[in-house]
Amino acid sequence: MPIKPIILKFLGIVVLSCMILGCGQVSEDITYTTKSDKALQFFLDGVEKTDNFYNDEARALFGKAVELDPEFAIAYYYWAITSVTQDDFQSRLSRAVELIDNASEPERLLILSQKAANDDSAGLALEYLQRLVKICPVGKRAHYRLGIFYFGQQEWALAIDEMNAVILIDANFAPIYNLLGYAYVNIKKYPEAISALKKYSALRPEDPNPHDSMGEIFLMIGDYDSSIKHYTMSLKLESDYVPSNAGLGHNYVFMGEFEKARTAYDEIFINARNIADTNTAYLWKSISYIHEEQSDKALEVQKEHLEHAKILTDIYTQALIHGRMAAIYREIGNFEMALQECSNTREIAERPDMQPGLQEVYERNYFFTEAIVYSRLGKKEKAREKLDMFKQSAHASKNNVTLKNYRGLEGIVEYWNKDYDNAIRHLNDADPLNQYFRYYLGLCYLKTGEEEEAHEIFSDIVAFNRNSLLYSFVRPEAAKLL
Repeated sequence: MPIKPIILKFLGIVVLSCMILGCGQVSEDITYTTKSDKALQFFLDGVEKTDNFYNDEARALFGKAVELDPEFAIAYYYWAITSVTQDDFQSRLSRAVELIDNASEPERLLILSQKAANDDSAGLALEYLQRLVKICPVGKRAHYRLGIFYFGQQEWALAIDEMNAVILIDANFAPIYNLLGYAYVNIKKYPEAISALKKYSALRPEDPNPHDSMGEIFLMIGDYDSSIKHYTMSLKLESDYVPSNAGLGHNYVFMGEFEKARTAYDEIFINARNIADTNTAYLWKSISYIHEEQSDKALEVQKEHLEHAKILTDIYTQALIHGRMAAIYREIGNFEMALQECSNTREIAERPDMQPGLQEVYERNYFFTEAIVYSRLGKKEKAREKLDMFKQSAHASKNNVTLKNYRGLEGIVEYWNKDYDNAIRHLNDADPLNQYFRYYLGLCYLKTGEEEEAHEIFSDIVAFNRNSLLYSFVRPEAAKLL
């Protein structure tokens, strides 16, 4: 299943390992608290499904668990993280927090960590997880959760340490090898990544996800034949496995076969099990047009998606779509429409029913676009104002990736101010996986006459092969500069 720029497939996955004595709490790992044996069984079945990425089935099981025990706090937490809409996620997480006094200390820390992350407070989320590991030192689930956190913060060495701790506790815990594979590929240890995923596949031979993950790793490496082979194997095991339809589409995008890519993405619409799958299909179809340098068609898809989100009264998706359209207009130089879409995003973000943590995320999105637009218009004071707003929000979050994004944004602003030396300094401190920043770094090197360094960066961008909106803006441009 593919890694995504804002939400990784395993970011919400924190599962419990319990020894069942009636409805008690005897465990070396995160404990559970429920008054119902039947609710407990539904819950544990759901945990097993969540563990192995069968979230649709897991979600139904957690729903049954809370129906039998309406005070089952950790079940609400799991019900939240397997949600497919923000409304459901927010309401279920809120209920878990309300019931937290009924839970054990490990459960409390897990729920509070998710609440902190939801409130855009990564530093506090980390504190809770570190406490969790301290009180569950031989708990594989506790170490797994902390490893997931470090992974999301791009602290690769710390993440791998936690994953290895899990393996020492339980070498047959299959999901850890999936996460480990992605960690290794991010530090370009490709043989180790493939080895980890082979172990994952051996432990779960009937599951589609090991082949899906292998397909993605080979895609990142640039081995399209092997990638397509594994995605096809995944779909043979589960014909409507949406991530593998997306993975096939990405292969065809990077191979320049855009109609074949959109045929694969259209399969997601056909196979969609829920609104999240449909949202995914709209996103990738739109992005395929940007890769093909047909931004007008990309905007058409986004507008169609927006109407769909309005029918569902999904304000969260509406805010995301307005933010994407702002970015597309920014890149094609239609600054008036870019600022208008930023205003549309702001209007939704400031609604009283908007969750505060997500409000911060949406605000940073439009600060990002506004800072670049004003820089390109030569309005340095306005650009600096928006940059400072982004900086303030980024520092408050204590999120490593967000802070790196601030450095990247500052580098872009300096590029348009023609201060290339300062731009290079900032861009070298930006998120190294964000090819949008890397592209601007290459442009800076061209301006300073360092053509060899620029050529190397543009080559890396073209070969990066991890699909996203920002990547679609720069991959075709980087290819032209080679």
